Amino acid sequence: MSLFIASIPNFDSLNSRQVSSRRDRTGFTLVELLVVIAIIGVLVGLLLPAVQAAREAARRMDCQNRMRQIVLAGHNYESAYKRFPGYAGEFAPLAVDMGNTTARLDMRGVPWMVQIMPFMEQNQLFTNLVRIQDTIPGATPLSPADYPSIESVVSSYYCPSRRDAKSYPLVAPFSDKFGPYGARTDYAMSGGAALSTDIHNATIHMEHPGVWAVGHKTAMKEVLDGTSNTLYLGEKAMSSIRYKTGTDYGDRTPIAGFPEYYGASNSYVRYVARGTESDKADSCLACHDFGSTHIPGWNAVMADGSVRTVPYTADMRVLKSIASVAGAEIERLEE
Repeated sequence: MSLFIASIPNFDSLNSRQVSSRRDRTGFTLVELLVVIAIIGVLVGLLLPAVQAAREAARRMDCQNRMRQIVLAGHNYESAYKRFPGYAGEFAPLAVDMGNTTARLDMRGVPWMVQIMPFMEQNQLFTNLVRIQDTIPGATPLSPADYPSIESVVSSYYCPSRRDAKSYPLVAPFSDKFGPYGARTDYAMSGGAALSTDIHNATIHMEHPGVWAVGHKTAMKEVLDGTSNTLYLGEKAMSSIRYKTGTDYGDRTPIAGFPEYYGASNSYVRYVARGTESDKADSCLACHDFGSTHIPGWNAVMADGSVRTVPYTADMRVLKSIASVAGAEIERLEE
């Protein structure tokens, strides 16, 4: 009997050791935790660029769709008035030698962005901006009651990769007339092909006019190079540090326009002159040429409504040929 009792294990002691062993295995050691964190960090590092690239691709596609809306409205305008939207009595853009072409002082109106608003379901804003232009000419300051019209944005005029669709600060003389803030556009009509004879001189010299031309609005029959071979609209170059400051010389004018002021059209007309490039902090192209914040290239819309992404390395000879409406140099921009 005593031998039998001695062989029976101590169940209380055994259960205690098993429970203790299980408790010891329930937690992570510090090393294991650090390894897990490191693995998660590596995975996030691998996935983040892919996610960002996918988001940028979506924004670039959104940018193209917005430009399609603009050119469609321009075509509807042309159907109604037999001319493309464009010149509204503005002076030639600053530092653009137009030769013998001069501004028409008998014409005063709203810029192309406002002209097409009725075809973009923006009738009330169109009416307000036309009234302001017709009744408050020159540098006469607006009443604060009109500030909301100057600040009203049209989201289709903004590239989602560059900045939010809202109004941004105005600087003098625009702030003196329009108030502290104004809506903008990231897109510009093609003013044509130009020549830069001195890289140290800001002035460019007109070679062949584009769809936007000083002195008149372009008719469809004047696009002799063909609508599929003629640039209508593109993303305008800007300095990347001035998207929101209102100090970029190619972005100071609100979409309401200011035809009495030299340099107003620099904000919504661009030329093919020096080249194209991705936006950088201090760009010498910012007030004349096309450009973008997109990595692959800048988005362009031809006069027939087709959209292209133009590489920054595109042949300047081809770009100049498509910038003109009647240069008699037929070049096709690859899709």
